[in-house]
Amino acid sequence: MRLSVFWIVFGACWLIGPHTEAASLSGTVTIDGHPTSGIIVYLEGIAESRPESSPLSSVIIEQRNLTFSPSVIPVVQGSTVVFTNRDSVPHGVYSPSVEATKFNLGTYSRGEERRMVFHSPGEIILLCHIHPEMEAHLLVFKDPYFTMTTTDGRYQVNSVPPGTYFLRVWRPHQQTPAEPLELSLAGDLTLDLRLN
Repeated sequence: MRLSVFWIVFGACWLIGPHTEAASLSGTVTIDGHPTSGIIVYLEGIAESRPESSPLSSVIIEQRNLTFSPSVIPVVQGSTVVFTNRDSVPHGVYSPSVEATKFNLGTYSRGEERRMVFHSPGEIILLCHIHPEMEAHLLVFKDPYFTMTTTDGRYQVNSVPPGTYFLRVWRPHQQTPAEPLELSLAGDLTLDLRLN
């Protein structure tokens, strides 16, 4: 089946017994036939409420060598993000992303940090008003069922409660498909994604 942005290739599917409370989704992501790292694969639940057991985390984004490290950061909504300056020059991190969270952390020097909790899902562009060449992407997800592909293009999303989800794929400067794939997870599923 072909979608507007990617091909889906189904592999083997193993059903989980009735006592199993979680499923997994794994596979490989390729672009033009080449395994690709840094792609985020995300399962978004149809239910509005977030699972009570969703792990909230504290994520560190360093400003080092006039770059954001890491440059792509997925988190669950409600997570705290710590912006730490490791450079000898000041930074002024901000985001113009009105869709999710527009903010300005002000200017801070080496060794200083700023903290922020992100409550609204969406993609947030991170910039520095002192160094315009700096850019990163913070992705705030409603559900904790996401992962980033490794250097060989592999991905695996674990501990997903059986149910119906939308499959979404993110890469820089590429919007989520307009018609996401709806999955009914009843077990461990292998799914290869071929991006155009």
